[in-house]
Amino acid sequence: MDAARYFEMMHHAMSARKRDTTLLLRVKVQDLGGADAYLELRQEPGSARVRLFYSTMGRRNLNFQLFRKGWQLCHNASGEMTGRFPAKADELLSADDFAAYIRDDALDAGRAERVLHELRRCSGDHTAALPRNAREGALITVDSFVGRGAHWCYWSTDAAAQLPMAAVLCWLGDFLAGTERRTLQSCPEAVQLAAQWQADLASPFACPVDRMPQPMAPAAPAAARRASAQPVQNPRWQSILAVLATV
Repeated sequence: MDAARYFEMMHHAMSARKRDTTLLLRVKVQDLGGADAYLELRQEPGSARVRLFYSTMGRRNLNFQLFRKGWQLCHNASGEMTGRFPAKADELLSADDFAAYIRDDALDAGRAERVLHELRRCSGDHTAALPRNAREGALITVDSFVGRGAHWCYWSTDAAAQLPMAAVLCWLGDFLAGTERRTLQSCPEAVQLAAQWQADLASPFACPVDRMPQPMAPAAPAAARRASAQPVQNPRWQSILAVLATV
């Protein structure tokens, strides 16, 4: 059973159900250990609302699901074997089986506007990943359908060379969990840029309080500044300063 192929099918089944929306961005994360993820940004026609659809089951868990489904098909409720395990995986999963592993969340207006701005600015970009040892990271494939479109394909260990797209994926990684989230948020440069954007949006939940810009103190009146610049006239303090000067 080819779990990678069925994970791809799950993604296509997810995408096919959203025909009433416009596809903005598609992300595919492929990890050697099977911790894959699919994400799609879609916009509702005539609306500024942007939604994020993503899968929560990679090949690692899909292998177990395929075996479990096959076991159910060749055993009855009492556990007695009543048939043969399917020779092909084509019979193991249907489109309905995918629904439980697909999530749908709304992207807040501030981040959605910034993501669309970056996609428009990067329109026309095309980056292909260089062959390398897959054990050094996950392969990330990103397709933009905004403007002239764009395509990025790179290893997670080279994400710093793909700014600001890697920063956009840092934001989208907030909706994932486990290995997939760590993969999209493993680049320090991308995390720093995403945090800067978040600070610009004045979102305290994503930017530590101690890093939030502090309000500037109001300037002192001119009279007060002149008074503070005057030498000390208190005789007591003048005598203390005179003693210290002789020490």
